[in-house]
Amino acid sequence: MTKPILENAEVKVQKPRKIKARWWVMFFIFLSTVLAYTDRSNISIVAVTMMEEFGWNEQQFGLLASAFFVGYLLLGIPAGWMSDKWGGVKFLAIGVALWSVFTILTPLAWSFASILVIRFLLGVGEAVNFPSHTSVVSRWSPLHTRGRWQGLNMSGMALGVMITAPITTWLTGKFNWHASFYVFGALGIIWAIIWLKVATDNPKDHPYITDEELAEMGDDSTGKESETVKIAWSKIFRVKEVWGLTLIYFFQNYNWYLYLTWLPAYFIKARGFTMLKVGIYGALPWLGAFIAMNLAGILSDYLGKKYSLSQARRIPMYISFLGTAIFMALGAYTPNEWAALAYITLSVTCLGINFTIFWTLPIDIAPKTAGTLSGIMNTSGTIAGIIAPALTGLLIVSFGSWQYVLFLGATLALIGAILTRFMVSAKQVLD
Repeated sequence: MTKPILENAEVKVQKPRKIKARWWVMFFIFLSTVLAYTDRSNISIVAVTMMEEFGWNEQQFGLLASAFFVGYLLLGIPAGWMSDKWGGVKFLAIGVALWSVFTILTPLAWSFASILVIRFLLGVGEAVNFPSHTSVVSRWSPLHTRGRWQGLNMSGMALGVMITAPITTWLTGKFNWHASFYVFGALGIIWAIIWLKVATDNPKDHPYITDEELAEMGDDSTGKESETVKIAWSKIFRVKEVWGLTLIYFFQNYNWYLYLTWLPAYFIKARGFTMLKVGIYGALPWLGAFIAMNLAGILSDYLGKKYSLSQARRIPMYISFLGTAIFMALGAYTPNEWAALAYITLSVTCLGINFTIFWTLPIDIAPKTAGTLSGIMNTSGTIAGIIAPALTGLLIVSFGSWQYVLFLGATLALIGAILTRFMVSAKQVLD
């Protein structure tokens, strides 16, 4: 019996890709956060060198650090709204390119006023980063993986700070304090060019995505068409969860920016560390935060399978706020510099847990307008970023002690833990 001959019967079987399209998108989002934090934190590593060279005191440097956050405040909400309305990919590329240019310009400042303006414009560029990220993640991530992807994204903050200390210290010793600004700024421009080739706002438009991956992602992510998003502003500001998220994020970010802007100077001036020791041991708190951010996302997604989503988000927040407060207070009390390093490391580690949860909650609460909601939340955090560096410098100059600084931070963390119980929910109350 002869076999039938089928013409044009060749069937193409699409092999599943080992590396999925969304992994590339998430990895580059993570990289942009790393770059954001190298560019904003390298100035804290060379703070003492700059203060000695230009004759600035702690209060002046605190004002310089706060200038960044004034610019950051300006564009936070508009960046989130524009990302939700028209998509976050291009806005993110523009933001990274903008802040990278001003990173490169920082050493070229000719006066205190000019460097204030440059740091302000650096903040304007970086304001795009997280709201655009959240908008993109809301389109590319289904419900059951939101926590882990936002954990990876947020952990770029800790990794950025962690690698900034040794790299900036080495470049400063090898060349001068200018060098890290040129290197980090150039890397950001290269990232922006590649990002436009790697990402799309709608997963369906990605050239390398497969039908299998789209099916895996489901309607949770792929159904969000940026052109149809309508921002109900009046409704947003009537929702309790929005106000809770916004208020509590202030207490979280106060301590984060306290550590980010002043930790190297604290180890040098209050604990007697050398610049070399800061380069080596100063990375430990950020390593702890990096690990905690990723584990927090995995833990929260796991808890979401056993408890309500609100409980799954709150439990890590309690651990974060209470741990931050306890270890911060212990760090203030101990007379031993190595014990202080250990306590501060644990405090920053606990602090890191919260970022994963805070930046997942806007997607839980408002999946289609997550960029806008995260921009509102981040505005509150930015106000904390303006206050924390300047107030810290003022307290040090006024009282001559770092204990008041750390006790204030511990108190704010305790307030955050209490408010979490009454004002945090992961219910979808918008969209």
